[in-house]
Amino acid sequence: MTEPVVIVCPDCTEPTQDASVPAEPTRGAGLPAGRCSGCGGQGRRRAQLTYTVANLDTGAVASRTIGPGSLPPVPDGRHGWQLDCAPLIRELAESVAAVGLRQVGDPDRGADAQTIGLPSWRPYLTAGQRRTAEAEALARQDHQPWRLFLGRNTAPPVPAPESVLARLCAVADLLCLDLVVEARRQHDDHPTWDIRYELPGAKVPAGPRLTAVDLPTAVTATTVDDALAGLTDRGRTAPAYAIRPAGMPPARPPVIDLDQLARRVDGDCAGAAGAQAIWRDGRWWHTQLRPGSPVHPDSPEGSPAAAVRLLRVPEPPAPSWRGEPIPHRPCPDCFPGSPLRRCYCTLGGHPPRLECPACQGAGYAASALACPTCHDSGRQYDALAVTVTDLHSRVGHELWQPDAAQSATLVARPPLGPPVHQLPKGYRLGRWAGILGVRPEDLTDLDGGHEIGQDLRDGIVVTATENDPIVAYLRTASAGQPGARLLVLAATPDVPPLTEVTRLALGLHLGIAVTVADHRHHDDDPTRLHGQRWEVDILPPGAPVDRLAPPVRPTLEHAIGFCLESLDNALAAVPTDATQPIIAPQNPAPPAMPDPLPLLTRLASRYPGHPVTVVVEPTGYRAYLHEATGPRPLTADHGLVVG
Repeated sequence: MTEPVVIVCPDCTEPTQDASVPAEPTRGAGLPAGRCSGCGGQGRRRAQLTYTVANLDTGAVASRTIGPGSLPPVPDGRHGWQLDCAPLIRELAESVAAVGLRQVGDPDRGADAQTIGLPSWRPYLTAGQRRTAEAEALARQDHQPWRLFLGRNTAPPVPAPESVLARLCAVADLLCLDLVVEARRQHDDHPTWDIRYELPGAKVPAGPRLTAVDLPTAVTATTVDDALAGLTDRGRTAPAYAIRPAGMPPARPPVIDLDQLARRVDGDCAGAAGAQAIWRDGRWWHTQLRPGSPVHPDSPEGSPAAAVRLLRVPEPPAPSWRGEPIPHRPCPDCFPGSPLRRCYCTLGGHPPRLECPACQGAGYAASALACPTCHDSGRQYDALAVTVTDLHSRVGHELWQPDAAQSATLVARPPLGPPVHQLPKGYRLGRWAGILGVRPEDLTDLDGGHEIGQDLRDGIVVTATENDPIVAYLRTASAGQPGARLLVLAATPDVPPLTEVTRLALGLHLGIAVTVADHRHHDDDPTRLHGQRWEVDILPPGAPVDRLAPPVRPTLEHAIGFCLESLDNALAAVPTDATQPIIAPQNPAPPAMPDPLPLLTRLASRYPGHPVTVVVEPTGYRAYLHEATGPRPLTADHGLVVG
């Protein structure tokens, strides 16, 4: 590893001639400073960055460390200079045959945008002054000193914007949702664009999301997951209706003229705050956005008091697939638009207590948390519209509602708790897993990918009374759902196998900890946790396991996906001491890795209900059983060799 250049922190110290001796930290004109966020109070900073590219499919890793003088400065196009790191990253990617790079921790910033500004660098300065200017610029990048890019053997094809938008429209038809293409006028009178899914009749969001400067840019930057993100918040107060599949148009990609659509929406923005094109019933509906009433600061949108509600003028006609209204009643535990919630002193049906410090006997108290009963929708629904799909061609819509011919089964009556009921099969979401060919644990919420809970998969409800457990179940399941709709994805996560992730971790000179808790001995008990729970963490070698997160992921694939999404936490392996160099892993041809899964599942089956962790590191493996007193090392016969 290259020894770093260490300089006096340029953000908290006065200039000094000897960079090895930190100056007294100051703030402003010689005033004493607090702990500098740049150097952590050390007075010194490391002028060094490491770029690493890893191939997820092969585990190959290549790195290069840069410091002052490593790269030639180039003009930045704004009368200044910069270090362009994009050629370096491309060279590393070619060496490990990785394409489709994304930066860990900043996936929206492409490899071609990796530049470092040199505000004080000028070509007429002396060599020492130029080197100092580069060192200061690199030191100010030490908030992210190790930058990791992940790629694959092959990159997915880049479709044309028209086909991307057609795909978004087809999914809207499949799910019985609106696809909204929106443009809003900003301060410079140029529209910014956004594409998202909404429920018919939902209010226009008070503030725009991250937006693009033109429609093609917005389309290419929007995936189905992006368009679905935030649907729960946007549709929480939307009108609730059943789905009538007979009125659904065929879910096939339409032919779209992107230029014509952009011109129409842009033209509708003239004289208005914005405009929308809404894909509904297989065609576009165009409408303008006009200012309405101010948005209350305590509204579900959480918008500032200065925000103004925008209204669609005109409102498109109701969709053909809209069925009967879903009945609801006002939430008894909160006041919509207000922070007041039923006080905790009234839990269990108790009357308010005058001595309660939160409500002083009023029964309601202000809270910054969402209402646990309705999730701030202000409604309790008596039915739930369920949609389960693979997001391609298979979808199912059904309405869960009370049925006099159906009854729940009492499965448990704890001595100190409320009774537990299990509903008939028609109210169990897990049966859709078999219909769509996935495991019940693979059912996730379409907005955010959160796990569908075991109670909802198995139709379990805990009620304070044995009267109407089906109604209690439906009110719990529909709480906070947009328009009383539960939108579920039935698909196995597309992630690399554990062996490849293990090879990646070792190639980065890190370790991987896989934790599982086996609850399969409870599969016949509806009141206990079923199956297995997983967690995967990439961490520095030798890291203790007592602070690992408990296993909460429903499948190993979900755990791997979450680990790769949060891989930036593992990059904290950089030494905090500025005099220590940054790791620069190299592993151009990693060997095949043994699968630690058989060992892990075998150990977990020996200790049912207890989390078991296997840590694989460059030097070997470690196995632990997590007990109430802490992790205990295991020395069972493993049959696993790492080397």
